[in-house]
Amino acid sequence: MPLPRTIVCLGIAWLFAMFPVTASAQATQPTQSAQRQMPVAAVAATGLMEQGENERAKAILLEARERFAESDDIAFLLGMLAMGEQDYEGAAEYFREILIRDPQAVRVRLELGRALFESGDYRDAGRQFRFARSGDLPAEVNANIDRYLAAIRERQTFDWDVSVAMAPDTNVNAAPSIEEISIFGLPFELSEGARRQTGVGLLLNTSAEWSPHIGERTRLRVGGDVYRTDYSGGDFDDTLARVHLGPNWRFDNTELSTLLTGFHRWYGNEPYNHGAGIRQELTHYPSSRTRLHTSLEHQWVRHDEAESLDGTRTSWLGSWQYALTPSSGVMGLVGVSRESTELDMLSNNVYRAGVGYYRELFGGLTALVQPEYLHARYDDVTPAFGVERRDDLWRTRLRLTNRRWIFKGFTPELTLIHSSRRSNIDLYSYDRNQIQLGVTRLY
Repeated sequence: MPLPRTIVCLGIAWLFAMFPVTASAQATQPTQSAQRQMPVAAVAATGLMEQGENERAKAILLEARERFAESDDIAFLLGMLAMGEQDYEGAAEYFREILIRDPQAVRVRLELGRALFESGDYRDAGRQFRFARSGDLPAEVNANIDRYLAAIRERQTFDWDVSVAMAPDTNVNAAPSIEEISIFGLPFELSEGARRQTGVGLLLNTSAEWSPHIGERTRLRVGGDVYRTDYSGGDFDDTLARVHLGPNWRFDNTELSTLLTGFHRWYGNEPYNHGAGIRQELTHYPSSRTRLHTSLEHQWVRHDEAESLDGTRTSWLGSWQYALTPSSGVMGLVGVSRESTELDMLSNNVYRAGVGYYRELFGGLTALVQPEYLHARYDDVTPAFGVERRDDLWRTRLRLTNRRWIFKGFTPELTLIHSSRRSNIDLYSYDRNQIQLGVTRLY
């Protein structure tokens, strides 16, 4: 699908921001004079800081920073001075700046985690500590990190997230590109609305959860999320709103939740379906670098018009995350779901598996690659086609985040998604390419 010129220009500008001009030979090869003078400024400031002359040290560092804007030594000392002044947000900016240039700097990542912890940004602090924990650190430092992580799990009672993006899509209705289909052995031409449609939409994804303490080891989880895609004309607009409520019990490195759940979906700006159910969640941290999570949910689903789809939906999902290095991590998931409807030919089992790899790269670029596979098996023959439906869906997601640009806690993000579904019934086969260019909350 040829993309609108505005989208292409925005994408090019965003990528140029990923690889800034400062990576030129002139910037990466300082003069011999600079190499001699920069350590002198840092050493002089360090000596003053040891004597308690922080103001004089700061003045020297700020003056030196005018000439050596990309000095990690100067930025780190300024960050430590900001920590001493309890300017934790300012300190975090200095430490992030260094990590943009050197994502493997474990000591800097530790100090960033500490600054975020003191400023109350517990989610991002926990992330920084977990990555730092994967470094080669002394036992006493690791023990201190573990204490911070335990304190974060105890203190964090509110979490939220939001992202907004423009979303060009080659197949907004996930439909086939074929023009003719055989039904009961006879050829039929697909209508325009039943074939693949392209478009550019607006995507909103937001969530929030409040988990106040209601006992020594017990919390109450209250939360929800809203996902919406909005396309011109409104025929393919899709909105999903979900809520959950229930107790959460915590025992050292393990959490257990029992939640009442509910959802409502609108498609084409008309009510589509709604439901309620119960979900059991279990989260376990076998180490400071590893997180295991599993959930089992059962829901009763009702459709506003297609009553033949009414029934129940049961799903199980297991996932894990592991910090490989101070700047990279891996993740994986497996799952199975069962949908039982009033018609056997619409009832199905879906099996799901996926992996992911995350890495912070040079220049503030963060990359996440996530391939995923889903297989669906339907219970009975679809009379119009004479076979039991079988689907295989491959989906690959590449997400790029630019941590060099941060405004009010948000950073630009580009996501590319390719989906390919192959079915033994051609009507359900499709290919789809999506681009999401927008901003997301930094963490």
